[in-house]
Amino acid sequence: MSNRSKFWRLAALVPEVQCPDQPISPRQKFKYTAIVLFIFVTASQVLLYGIQHQPRTIEPDPLHWLHLILASSRSTLLSHGIVAILVPEVLVKIWVYLKIITLDTSAPETGVLMNRAQRLLGILVAILGAVNFYVRSQHFTVNTVLIMLQILCSDIIVIYLDDVLRKGYGLLSGISLFTATNICVNILWKAFSPMSVVYPEQSPEFEGAVIAWVHLLMTRTDKLSAMSKAFYRQNLPNIINFLATCLFVPLAIFFQGFYIVLPVRTRRNFQAYCHIKLSHFLYGPVVLHRLLLPLPYVASKVLYKKYSGNTLVNLLGKWDGLNHFGQSIPVGGIVYYLTTPPILADLHRDPFHAFIYVAFVLISCVFISMGLMVCASSKGVFNGFVVLNMQEERRLRLAQPDSIHANEIRRHVMRAACVGGFCAGVLIIFADLIGVFCSGTGIMLAVTASYPYVDGRASEVGSFGF
Repeated sequence: MSNRSKFWRLAALVPEVQCPDQPISPRQKFKYTAIVLFIFVTASQVLLYGIQHQPRTIEPDPLHWLHLILASSRSTLLSHGIVAILVPEVLVKIWVYLKIITLDTSAPETGVLMNRAQRLLGILVAILGAVNFYVRSQHFTVNTVLIMLQILCSDIIVIYLDDVLRKGYGLLSGISLFTATNICVNILWKAFSPMSVVYPEQSPEFEGAVIAWVHLLMTRTDKLSAMSKAFYRQNLPNIINFLATCLFVPLAIFFQGFYIVLPVRTRRNFQAYCHIKLSHFLYGPVVLHRLLLPLPYVASKVLYKKYSGNTLVNLLGKWDGLNHFGQSIPVGGIVYYLTTPPILADLHRDPFHAFIYVAFVLISCVFISMGLMVCASSKGVFNGFVVLNMQEERRLRLAQPDSIHANEIRRHVMRAACVGGFCAGVLIIFADLIGVFCSGTGIMLAVTASYPYVDGRASEVGSFGF
């Protein structure tokens, strides 16, 4: 028996959630989704038993953005977040793309086998995650075993919560829903958290920006000083960040709903309408830009610690300063110019830095967007997208003089990809400069994941609404 046959036989043994026997009403879907979210959010707040937890401080998470997109929380039951459902889905798609797995799309059992294969891979990823904790701890004790079991069981529960949503009981897929929920919870927590945070050499402060604002106004006699502290404090979320987030969310929603209508002339000289939504070109540049950008940062920081006297290492980046979190920050080299200016005043102090940063973000996002569209067109995704829209929007009318030929759609879509990448870069720069909660990328991911359901296209989209 071949290894592939063994894998499919093993996947067939994995239990699954049964599909509903009758259509689920929207109200019931809302109830199931609410229950799933309650379990997920609760698990993200329950600390792992057996770990010594330190009091809350302002020490930042160096992998904050990665934890945000993976919906994970350190030292909790959801330490791995959606890794157990995201990694298998990506792996299966890569295997299908590389033809490592050959699927018969006409067979009705193909979808069932694929779902079971993803669940089996998810369980294997969960086991590897638990083993990874043992490798990092380097101590085999009772606490280590308990923590490994907690992590393993939590990841398996996440897998089957996602299966419940995929089988038609929920409103969105698990990956989109969990990521959007985690981002929204983080935004609300930064705004209204009642927890106090220990700040070195200062009295404890409330973490939530709004709560801290109210507390400062109530406890301080100098109201002007209290307002200044609440609006401009640098160590914790402030009111400026809160107002910037309130401004950025409607802006991201606007770009999600923006689309271009192209009048297309068909072969029979009829006119059809092709809708090109700008949101199709926003997600790729935003995610890939944030995933690829930390790589030179990490490499430069590691190299500078060991070879700070090397000319090439210094050209890549110099790390000598300390920010208000006590972390080293780049002060020179290429990495410095790829870093967001800390405050708006730095745009005037170092205009060359601001120019290089803006140019790099815009150009990289444009090229990423166009590259993704080229990859999609090479595999027929582009043609299927255009035909689907033409069939849905066809009108029984003769072609007008201003209509374009169907063969010219590709050129216009590539232009739209260029514009979409440029808009994604503008949103990233704007969000970084005004300092929104959870970064502009996180907010755009949450909007991208939830907007298709509001727009009535929940069945047409995949992970993160893309």
